[in-house]
Formats: sequence, C-alpha cells, structure tokens
Amino acid sequence: MNSTKSIFSLTIFLFAATITLAQTTRDVASTPLRTPHISITTGGFLPIADLNSRYGAFATVGASFGIKTESNKYLGFRLTLITGAEAQEPDLLSNLLTPDGEIIDNEGRVSKISVSGRGALFGLHAGKIIPLSSSNVNSGLFLRGGLGSLHHKIGFDFTENHISQLEDPYLAGYDRLSWGVYTSGFVGYWYMDTSRRVNAYGGIFGFASRTNPLRATNFDTGIPDTEPRFDAGFGLEFGWVLHIYKRAPKEYWY
Repeated sequence: MNSTKSIFSLTIFLFAATITLAQTTRDVASTPLRTPHISITTGGFLPIADLNSRYGAFATVGASFGIKTESNKYLGFRLTLITGAEAQEPDLLSNLLTPDGEIIDNEGRVSKISVSGRGALFGLHAGKIIPLSSSNVNSGLFLRGGLGSLHHKIGFDFTENHISQLEDPYLAGYDRLSWGVYTSGFVGYWYMDTSRRVNAYGGIFGFASRTNPLRATNFDTGIPDTEPRFDAGFGLEFGWVLHIYKRAPKEYWY
C-alpha cells in the first residue's frame, strides 16, 4: 500500500506541475478542441460477487491523465485508490482471539484494532464524448471502457502497542492479498465550461475482475487460499478536470 501511495503522490506532483501551461482564447462552445488534462476523481462503489463476501462498500479517490481529441475521442490512464470498506471475512484473526473474543498486544493489554479493505485500480481507458447540443460541442454523453490491474487486501490499524502477529513478516498470513486484471465501463456526462472555469464529469462506473490470491496460507484458518475469485463492483465516479490548453497564436494587425 505504501508503494501505491507513493505512485499516487508522484502522479499528482508531476501532473500538477503542468497546470501552469498556457491558457487559450479559443471558443470552447463552437470549436472542437484537443485538450490534454488531469482529473482528480472521487466516488464509491458497492462490491459484487466474491468481493461482496469479503468487504462492504468502498470509497475511492484517485487521479488520471487523459487526452480529448478534436473528434471527441478520449484516451487516458488512471490510478484509483480504494479504501474504507468494512472487512467481513469469516474467521478473520480467529487464532489470535482470547476466550473473551479479544486480542492481546505485546504488552499484555487488550488491543483496539481497526480492520478495513483497501487496494487500487491502475490502468488504461478509452472512450467517446457525444455532444448533445450544438451550443457546446466539447460537452456531452461520456462513454468509456478500461483495462488494467486490480489488487485488494485487508488492512489492520492499531495505534497503541505492537502486535507482532499483525506485523511483518506475519502480516502476509492475514491480509488476504489478491490481484488480477480488470475490465471496466463508464456512462456519464462530460462538461467543458465555455468560460473555462468549471470542468468536470460524473456518472456510473462498473468493473469486473478475475483475481487470484497471492498468499499461500491464511494463518488464522490454516487453509491454503488458492481458488480464483470473481471480484466486481458498481457505483459512482466524479472528476474535477484541469485542462491544459494550447495557447492560441497571437494575431498582429498592421
């Protein structure tokens, strides 16, 4: 997860550094524009199939870089962190519980543990923006499909004393890390403000993935985790779009 956060932070830094590029004086309403852009995204989804048996609803936050062409085609790549889901895995940490259902830390005290699902989607997407009105040819119905990498795992947070069983190298026996390739679809609306002040998109997002467990054995159950999974989700996604307009050439009158 630390590596994912590092990649996400670096992506934001590199893309944000380009925001100072030139603005345009072109007519956004009537002129089809080619616009590289950065999107800061948020949303959430409900897990489906095997993902639903392990987690509750997820929140998402991420960033993407894309290009809208003059013909309103769309190409880009994304990094989305998924987090905040309640973990509901059966028998989780069962071998660490006392007869009273508590977990004791290294200092012999009852520990308070927060257990949640987390992961990331990283991939490419492509699509089409279909104008619904001649008054703004750069806005319209937004259709997009994607392909990429999905991983998810269970995270354990405790702020007081150490719990050796939930730290490296033993943590891998409890986190249920899984990875696979996902496909996704999105239907929504893309809006480019004619005054270039408010640019955003929003809509319905769904994905499906065949994932495989990356841990040979779960320490709490003692059962090898080898069966492939069908993990899917369905929810909402919203993005704040920062366009990088090409400066229009200056005109000189003599």
